[in-house]
Amino acid sequence: MWSAEALLGRDTSEIPPPERDVPWDLVLLDRDGTLNVHRPGYIASPAELRLRPGAAHAVGQLTRAGLRTVLVTNQRGIATGLLTESQLVEVHAALVSRLARAGGRLDAIEVCPHQTGTCSCRKPLPGMLLRALARAPWARPERVVMVGDQPSDEAAAHAAGVAWLDAGPSGVGSARIADVLISRDPHRSGSVVLRSRER
Repeated sequence: MWSAEALLGRDTSEIPPPERDVPWDLVLLDRDGTLNVHRPGYIASPAELRLRPGAAHAVGQLTRAGLRTVLVTNQRGIATGLLTESQLVEVHAALVSRLARAGGRLDAIEVCPHQTGTCSCRKPLPGMLLRALARAPWARPERVVMVGDQPSDEAAAHAAGVAWLDAGPSGVGSARIADVLISRDPHRSGSVVLRSRER
């Protein structure tokens, strides 16, 4: 059962390691544009939350394969007053529920509620990713991947020293996230997975 604090990204408890050998220690998932459809402004209610085609199934595949997943999302609407914490709790509770219907599970949520330029966690800065890594001390950075659709997601991945998977229109798309990450040799999946250390 998720607490409101956990849904707001304030939980600091350790994420348990995978229970079996997996191709990636940790998968960091962007929210808007990766799991759900972008909309103007902010998603302020479950009714406004529309998952991208195939996204819930992809997270379900990751879960069934034993991978640990963490949501990492910029939500500066909190700072600007366009989104309340209680609204974000409801939206994230709905997201968790809809992913669960497809067999998917998020192991943790990290949120940046700050204005641009006022923190070290808002992507493209790596703070949220580093917080997730701190909660998973068993995770090897070279076996952690950030999945997103925006240049800010890619920049955060490179700044944190983890791999990057483009799930946007020019990349693999939301529905194929799991196909790429659970492939026989996911670390050599071609140009769709780019390691910051190799660039």
